[in-house]
Amino acid sequence: MNTRNAYFDNAKFVLIFLVVFGHMISPYRTDSSGMLSIYHFIFIFHMPVFILLAGYFSKNFHKKGYYKKIFTKVALPYLAFQTIYTLYYSVLYTDETYTLQYLVPRWAMWFLLSLIFWKLMLPFFAKFPMWISLTISISLGLAMGFIDIDGFDKILSISRMFVFFPFFLLGYYLSQRQEPFTNLLTARNRIIASIVLLVTLIGSYSFLDDTAYTDMLYGTNTYDNVVEFLMRVSHYGIAFLVSFAFMALIPTRGFALTSIGQRSLYVYLLHGFILKWFFTTDFSKSLEPTSWGIIVLIALSILVTMLLGSRIVDWFITGTKLIVQFVTPKKAIQKFSLAFKRTFS
Repeated sequence: MNTRNAYFDNAKFVLIFLVVFGHMISPYRTDSSGMLSIYHFIFIFHMPVFILLAGYFSKNFHKKGYYKKIFTKVALPYLAFQTIYTLYYSVLYTDETYTLQYLVPRWAMWFLLSLIFWKLMLPFFAKFPMWISLTISISLGLAMGFIDIDGFDKILSISRMFVFFPFFLLGYYLSQRQEPFTNLLTARNRIIASIVLLVTLIGSYSFLDDTAYTDMLYGTNTYDNVVEFLMRVSHYGIAFLVSFAFMALIPTRGFALTSIGQRSLYVYLLHGFILKWFFTTDFSKSLEPTSWGIIVLIALSILVTMLLGSRIVDWFITGTKLIVQFVTPKKAIQKFSLAFKRTFS
């Protein structure tokens, strides 16, 4: 594994662990201000960086097969897992009724649905200089907070889609520069980055100790006053800063868990099955946000990340893909991909 790939895979490994850990502590976040602060600290930057990296690796939109890849590698998995999660919820939560809705993503599936639209919007926005595209995308993200309509964010997860789109765009523009993250990886910048993250953590504990800030970090809040609008503006600035600080601390050499970063999407798609079941157990309900409870949640998050990012899961999914490719007519996929391209290009 070369240094460049190890660097990005290391980043993805840490990020997917933070995704799992953030979701793992979610039911307990309101039980203590400390837990809520940790939760908010993670959500300040973990999805922005994940989305930035998704944009960084979406630079080949001008090549043949771009729309086919969106359909086969993003749209089809979204449809499949949206269906599976709906059925899973129906079995797991027997006291509730779940209807299959493809325009209202289940839980973490908002990312896949948004990724489809980010990739579709990219060819248009990439026609303009970076400062124009980022200004427009940030303006659209800020504008989402003025739309106060019941259920608006649920349809296509549209608020999150536009709030986080600037990070995707920035990732793409960074990919047009030669080794854009290299300058971050100096001893001086690593020290500065450590200070930035520490200050952000302290700031989360001091200022983001209320559940009212959660929707803002999700990208789903609407503004009740000017202060909340300014908070969204501030969040953009802080999230961009902390994202680069995070990337400055990522090691460039591979280690035992680096390869899990290559399979981070598997962890993202599958961890909901384990966590949602875990939250229904008596053991989960008995946990409290004490030092011991946090250690247990960290250990479980590491275990889930390593299990779902293992080669065994990779082999299983690869085998499933081969079976699907074998039983699915190639012409059908080509027709759907062509219709997909004509619709959105």
